Amino acid sequence: MIKKRHPLSSKEQKELLKILKEKYSIDLDKKKIIEVVETKDEKKIYFQEGKPIAILIDENLIPTLKSSKEILDLLPKVIVDMGAVPHIVNGADIMAPGIKEIKNNAEIGKIVLIVDEKYEKPIAIGIMIMNSKEIFEKRKGKAIKNLHYVGDDLWKLM
Repeated sequence: MIKKRHPLSSKEQKELLKILKEKYSIDLDKKKIIEVVETKDEKKIYFQEGKPIAILIDENLIPTLKSSKEILDLLPKVIVDMGAVPHIVNGADIMAPGIKEIKNNAEIGKIVLIVDEKYEKPIAIGIMIMNSKEIFEKRKGKAIKNLHYVGDDLWKLM
């Protein structure tokens, strides 16, 4: 699964930190080295001091589910019913009927954290393909594309 692992050049690290700051307001220590693990399926996982901070999937740089709580709390939160959880952690996209609530209004193209309704535990990170208003008006169809979920190959690598 792992193709190679190496530290980022100072230029690459500077660019990564800039993107994380602009896109998610994530402010990481510039002096600490960031390592990247490249997978055979062209995904990249970024680590700082051995802790995963972000993943590059399909040209989307997103925080990982194993990122710190402080980082995950910066994302808009989508609460799903418990019946949707087993499907989501098997890689299914998030369907509108399973969405109970969206905190911090999320628009199409926004990266969101998906949590279960009972414990509000993070179970996936996805990208909105429907806006909040449309989800609650239509109540059908795919609302969020699942990018990274508990138990996926990237989760196991971390």
